[in-house]
Parts: sequence; C-alpha cells; structure tokens
Amino acid sequence: MKKNILLPVLAIAGGLMLTSCGKDFLDAENKSNIDADKYFSTADGFENLATAPYYKLRAIFDGDQNLFLSGTDLYTEGRSGYASTALSLYKDLSDENSDCQSFYSHCYDGIQQCNTVLNYSNAAGTNVAKRLEEAKALKAFYYYLLSQQFGGVPISDKYIASIQTSFPRASIDSTYQYITGLLEEVEKNNILPTDDHTGKVSMRFVYNLLAKTYLAWGWDCGTTADADGSNVKVTNKSYFEKAAAYADKAINGQKPVMTFSNMWNLANEDNNDILFAIKYTRGITGQDETTDGNRQDAYFSNYYNDDSGNGGKGLTKYTNSIYPASERLLYLFEPGDERFEGTFMVEQRMEYKKFYTNNAANDTIYGYYPAWYSDLSEAALQNYVNSDATHAQAKVYSSSDPCVFISATVNKRTGKITYKTGTQSYKTSRTTTGTSLCVRKFDDYTATRHGTSKVSFHDIVLAHLTETYLLGAEAYYMAGNESKALEYVNVVRARSGAETLSSFASYKRHYSDGTTNSINTGSGIDNVPYVTNLDPVDVILDERARELCGEFYRWIDLRRTKRLINYNVEYNGLDKNNFVGSDGQYKWYRPFPVGEINLNDALTNEDQNPGYKAD
Repeated sequence: MKKNILLPVLAIAGGLMLTSCGKDFLDAENKSNIDADKYFSTADGFENLATAPYYKLRAIFDGDQNLFLSGTDLYTEGRSGYASTALSLYKDLSDENSDCQSFYSHCYDGIQQCNTVLNYSNAAGTNVAKRLEEAKALKAFYYYLLSQQFGGVPISDKYIASIQTSFPRASIDSTYQYITGLLEEVEKNNILPTDDHTGKVSMRFVYNLLAKTYLAWGWDCGTTADADGSNVKVTNKSYFEKAAAYADKAINGQKPVMTFSNMWNLANEDNNDILFAIKYTRGITGQDETTDGNRQDAYFSNYYNDDSGNGGKGLTKYTNSIYPASERLLYLFEPGDERFEGTFMVEQRMEYKKFYTNNAANDTIYGYYPAWYSDLSEAALQNYVNSDATHAQAKVYSSSDPCVFISATVNKRTGKITYKTGTQSYKTSRTTTGTSLCVRKFDDYTATRHGTSKVSFHDIVLAHLTETYLLGAEAYYMAGNESKALEYVNVVRARSGAETLSSFASYKRHYSDGTTNSINTGSGIDNVPYVTNLDPVDVILDERARELCGEFYRWIDLRRTKRLINYNVEYNGLDKNNFVGSDGQYKWYRPFPVGEINLNDALTNEDQNPGYKAD
C-alpha cells in the first residue's frame, strides 16, 4: 500500500532558490528581500538564478563516487574495506540503498533548477536566450546520468510551483528521445558558443553529450545479447552512426594539443582540450579553503603517513582510502605510455608538493612505485635506492603480484643505511597504509592539507577531447567502420606516446597469472602473460581505462557495453549469482529507490528495475 507522503524531489518551488548555495561565482542568491518572481525576472536576479543548475552538479560529482566507480574492474578494496559493499559486490544491493537514493534526488534537484530557469524566459537581460539554452543542455545531462544508472525514468518537463506526486516512468527509449530532443533543439537554435572555458555549456559539450546519448541508445535499443551480456549483435546501426557523427562535431577537427600531464595540470585548467568542467575558484571573499573545495584528488589511493609538519596540518598527500587502483588497472599501462606517470604519483615525497616544485632540498622520497614493466630485479631496485641521496630512505613497491619491495632503515647512531628486500601479496599491498599508488592527475598542489579533504580547487572535468575520440571510436566500430575506430584509438595513444596499433587484433593485454612470471625481472615484458585478438570493444575499454582513470565513467562504460557482469566475474572474482535478484533476473541497472516509488502515485513495484522487483 502506498504511503501517504508528499513527493519532495519534484516539489521544487521558486522560493527555494532564495537561499545561497555557497560562496563561489556559480551561486544563486537573492541579494534583496523582494518577491522571488520579481527578483528572478530582473537581469541580475535571472543571471544569478541561471547559475543554480551548474552548482547542483557539485552534489553529484563531489560526493562519494560509488555509483560511478564501485563494482568495476579498475578499483579495489581500500584500507577500510569497500567504499560501498553493496555496490561493489552487488549481492546485497537493494531498493533501500542510500547512494542510489541520494544520486536520484540530486539529479532531480538539478532538473528542477533547470526547469525553474526555463520558467523565467521573459526575464530582463541580454543573456537570457543563452542561459535558457544552457539550462536545456544541463537538464539533458541530468537525465542522461539518470538513464545510465536507472534506465527509463519519470520525466519532469515543467517548472513546479506546488506539491505534485504523480510522474509516470518513461521507457528507456522515450527517455533517450527526450534527452536528444532537448539537445537537438539547442543545436538547431545555435545560440551557444562553440567553446567556453568559463564553466558554462558550449556547443562542443552539447555534441559530446549527444554522442554519449546516441551511443548508449544504440547499445540499449539497437543490439541484442544473452541475459548476462554475452554474444552482442547489432540490430540497428543508425544510433551508432549518429553517435559517431556527433562525436566528430564535438571533436571539431581538433587533435589533442597538450600532453596528458599538462592537460591535467592545475595551471592549465582552461586549455582547449577540455570541453566542460565544474569550475572551482580559490580566493573568493568569505571562502573557507578547508571546506569549499572538492575531494576528487583524495579518492584514489590508500592512506599515507600522518606527517605532523606544517603546523600540524601535514605535508603528505591526503587520501581517503576509498578507491585504490586494482591490479588489472596497473597491468593495463604499457611501456612508453606517458599516462602511467601522468596518472600516478610514482615518487611520493615526504612533502608531496615538491613533486611539482622540483625542489631537491629536503626532498626525501617516502615511496617509489615503478610500473609493472620496469626492471624489478633486486639489483635494479637496489640501484634506485642507492642512485640519489633523496632516495636513501625510500620504500620501493612494484606494481606486480607478488609485490617486490625494498625498505631502508637508518642507524641513528652511525648513520648507516640497511636495505631489506621482500615480497608481499597483492591484497596486502593494496590495503596497507601507504603501499599503493595514488592518483595525481587531479592534484591541487596549491592546497593546504586538512582533515576535511575538501581542499582542492582543481576543476572537475566532465568532458574532454580524448574522451570524445574514444566515444567516436566505439561508435564507429559499432556502426561497422573498424578502420575509423582504430584511427581514433591511435590518436589517443599517440598523444600519450603509446605504440600505434596496426590493428585491434595486434593489441596485447598483459595480466598477472598469480605466479612469479608476472614480475618482469629484466628478461622482457613479453615473458609476462598477455592475450591478443580481443574484441575491439574490449580494446577500446582498455584504452578508456588508461585515459580516463579516476573519472566518472567506468560503471557506465561497463553497463553500456554489456560487460558489467562478465568483467566483475573475471576480474573481481564475483559469483555471477551476485547479479541475480530474488526475482530471478540480472541486475543491469541500479534499483529504483523504494522511497520514490512510495511517494510517486504514478509508480508501483512493477516499475522497479529487473533484479529488484521482489524487494
């Protein structure tokens, strides 16, 4: 029986906008006591209102990233266990999951902020038409995020000024139609600029989102597969052809113009390779630099040492022990590929900022983490420790299984250094303090470490050029144009210095076989196990893993390409039955939050996603 409760998610009245969202430039704040309708109809009021849909993105992308990263092949159990056991292991995932509820609510909050902006289309000001197009594009983005996690969802198309509790669920096909309809209207109106580096929506982001949506639409409605995702067959290429065409529009004839490391460097946040980002600005009056930033730079590692320097605030990189890199992810990186050292902090300093300042004074290295394909013989590791005074106390950890390491101890009386070589299991190396690689590509090295971890003012990038090339590669392959797909993959590989692939079949995927053969001791990496002749979609997914490490794509990628179940079984050791719900169906989507079903008069348990209906 339905509970007699009002639906808060879709009951967003204009008056709610009167409260400041924060202290950044993307805030909506009523700076006077006048009526909301009057205020938001003024030029200043409307311009202020139009920032709210942007600001609401922070609630999604600065919160814990469980729905994007947990339960994938690239991130593993941290020092304190899984970030979300239910979302990582699937077995106990239910319609009462708080992460699903929070994500669902945040997306609809953003949608209603967009609808509120669109309601004031007659507002005064010179930028009204542009802001309306931005709101349409952002609303489409919120719906795209919902569609990838939940499938078809209720469509709320109008500004809501009173309580409403009846929103029927649309099919996945209708949801995609709605998203692309919004975006193609923006395309037709052609008001937005081609590029924008101020944190606002541009046409290239609109094209990127159209490519994403048509690509997902093709997989969901233009293919068939077995119940577990095996044996995919394309039944309608038109979706993929449209995705490829829109990826080309987003690419706009541009090749990557910066190296991987430089593109992600804090100093280059507004570079031309970035299509859209959530902007963070340090130094605004009234800002609290310990709480008003974001946490993206702190997610991807285990915990490092608590250095008590710098006034007790610590000097080492702060990490949350949430998403350390999996063994599979580490083995995906190849010799000559800049992305390994561009992604990970290979040398962790006692004062981690000196990684960026190149200041050798007191630059003691806390840990060194060579790639799995490095020479990991005892002699080579010993040579590293002996080669420089700053290396003398370094602990050296390999990225292999079992993990070779060298630890050094210093006799305080004589100053003599003693080295010890040993091995430890992969699981230990990934769940013990300070022994795993940390991701550095999101680092704000101007921040002061603080226990809240929300100290980074590095922009959160949501779309960029090489990601678009990989969208295009996948779309072209699924549309039947394998040569164009390979060309686009090689554009991404060339930017990072990786070897050009002569064909998808020539690609080598290295892996650990659980023996000492997995360690390259100088005899050549081809003695480490590898496979070739992979399905091109798997090759593209490997490329996406290297290029997009730590970004918000992996779970969506695996669901879209129907690899979610089989990848988790193969690489995470999960039982396939974990994905089978009590209704006997596979869990391909997240559960619709039971609270939303109870609160929405137009929904019943029959609207619940497969795998959760018996809940």
